[in-house]
Parts: sequence; C-alpha cells; structure tokens
Amino acid sequence: LNALQLHGSESPERVAQLRARFGKPVWKALPVASASDVARAAAYAGAADLILFDAKTPKGALPGGMGLAFDCSLLAGYRGALPWGLAGGLNPTNVAEAIARTGAPLVDTSSGVESAPGVKDTDKITNFAFAVRLA
Repeated sequence: LNALQLHGSESPERVAQLRARFGKPVWKALPVASASDVARAAAYAGAADLILFDAKTPKGALPGGMGLAFDCSLLAGYRGALPWGLAGGLNPTNVAEAIARTGAPLVDTSSGVESAPGVKDTDKITNFAFAVRLA
C-alpha cells in the first residue's frame, strides 16, 4: 500500500492514530452536501495528508462508489490547509468541467468508469484520463 483512503466516520484523532501506526499517508474522504461539510476539512490538518471531497450518500448506504455527485461549486476557490482532491460522480463526460469549476488538483473515480457495477471499462478509463489531461 502507498496510502490509506478512509471513507468512514473517522475522527481526526483516529486518522492520526492510523497514520502513525502504519507509517503511510492517509487520505480522508469527507462526504459533502453543504458548505459546512467542506469546512470540516480544517479539523483534519495535522492528522490527514489529503482530503478527498466526495458526495454524501443517503443514510444507510455505504460511502463512495455510487456515482453520486455534489454541487462542486462549494469548492470553488477552496484553499485549505491540506492538499485535496475531488470525487463523487466523476466520469469521462463531466470530469473536465468539475476540474474547471473547482481547480481540483486531483480527481478520483470508481463507478464513473464502469460498464456494470464493479466492472471497469478500459475505454471509459482511457476517456476519463484523456479528459483530465485536457482540463
């Protein structure tokens, strides 16, 4: 492993514990539906190495990988204490616009490059990477 990516309800203290225990960078995914969700990132300064802003999933659903997007304009002009990335519903057709709207230095996708649940599509992956490079 090169890094740990956490999508649960880990506190900053827990993130710091895992970082110290495993000696690996920790990416903390934060579910976003409002500006207050974005503001929560500040609490992870010194604990996480990167914040990954992702769409908030419905109550009772597992986090991530559902193809859900959020209003990425909430991140326009974002300047936090930590490096950050954008996730949540990104696919080959919308990733360039999301980067343009937010200035995201890093993007993450999963279901956005699948042809069926859990099945990665090489053409979609290629198109996603091409769209990112053009952004």
